Amino acid sequence: MSKRIKQILTILTISCIGMLFLVAGINAEEAQKTEKASCPDVMEMKNEQAFPQHRMGIVEFDHKKHVADKPDGYGLGCGECHHDENGEPLSDLKAGDEVQGCFECHDKKSRPRRDPSMSPEEWEKEQLKYYYGAIHENCMGCHKKMGGPVRCTECHPRPQQ
Repeated sequence: MSKRIKQILTILTISCIGMLFLVAGINAEEAQKTEKASCPDVMEMKNEQAFPQHRMGIVEFDHKKHVADKPDGYGLGCGECHHDENGEPLSDLKAGDEVQGCFECHDKKSRPRRDPSMSPEEWEKEQLKYYYGAIHENCMGCHKKMGGPVRCTECHPRPQQ
């Protein structure tokens, strides 16, 4: 093999190895972005589809704190909040997995209004049709059971003027 061909093959080999490292680096960066996007450490619970205007400050939900083991966190699994169409926890869910947003099923906008003729059971069922009712039941139901904050201003910061 001539010297010229060896040089060309060496340059091509080095170029291919360089491209592999470049592609691997881009893929790793994209994977990190995707994981952060699908399960950010702290997430702003702002839903402009359900509420064009928010009266209260926007809750900043701390995924990291909720899933971290005790005593640094609460030791909750993803399925404690994320559930299937029957309200059953998604027990095999892990950070970075795709999940539906609450509004995809609980798609009524604004706050529910109670018809005085409704039984408590009917009212509870009606509230879950609304994003507002579902998100509050999910968070506050757990907070009541586990001793977390339940007063509005404990989660909703005062709106900035």
